[in-house]
Amino acid sequence: MKKEKEQRSWLKVCILVVLLSVIASQAKAHNLWLALDHYSHRVGENAKVFLYLAHSLPFADLGKPENMKEFFYLDPSGKQKEFELKKPDPESFFNEVGVPLAMQQEGTYMASAVMKPIFMTTTPKGRKMQSKKDLPDAISCRYIEFFAKAIFHAGKPGGNAYKTVLDQTIEMVPQKDPCLLKSGEYLPVKVLFKGKPLTGEFVYATYVGFSTREDYAYTTKTDHKGIAMIRITNPGIWWVKVPHKEHYEDQVECDVGQYAAIMTFEVK
Repeated sequence: MKKEKEQRSWLKVCILVVLLSVIASQAKAHNLWLALDHYSHRVGENAKVFLYLAHSLPFADLGKPENMKEFFYLDPSGKQKEFELKKPDPESFFNEVGVPLAMQQEGTYMASAVMKPIFMTTTPKGRKMQSKKDLPDAISCRYIEFFAKAIFHAGKPGGNAYKTVLDQTIEMVPQKDPCLLKSGEYLPVKVLFKGKPLTGEFVYATYVGFSTREDYAYTTKTDHKGIAMIRITNPGIWWVKVPHKEHYEDQVECDVGQYAAIMTFEVK
């Protein structure tokens, strides 16, 4: 009888450890974002676009553009162009980082990256990158989609590329050009989820240098039209995130859909 109680106690401890690990993994979820060496360039200069996949600013791991589902940019006229990616050389120790972009037109540009959707299922033996449909011992499952934008300019900012709707599952659409913002002003962004305004959702904003953890300088919520007003409290490189979770449409396949969009820009 005593042995049976001890076994039950150990079982409870194991279940608690697994549950805590699940909670921790969700609290420290990776983020996908784009950044540049400089957000302001002269016409004709080359910019370098970097892809990051990490927890928070400024510490980040470089992502692999070739592993993205989509990776492109819009020039100031709104024309979409694919980035020219170099094939990685496994023999070379000094692989070049950053994707070059020749900025031949004056105005505001927008770069976009879309991660390939994944399933992440937690089991007693660890996490599996597949749905729970074929995992009878599955504890929980997340379906994940991440999206990233960076807005920058060559010469004088201008054009409508920055407010182009890309029809991504979740996205932030600035209602004014972020490249024209000054400290103390507000940036209105419209948040869309599956093409419709996302109401009552938190939007988090921070800037490089505010914190080395996942802390935010400003937090707000979208209104009944999906609009969030972000107060730009300081000059610098800004990082704005909108996360969203909901029940996955097919509960046999997965439990939760986890979505996030992150946008970066610089305020002078």
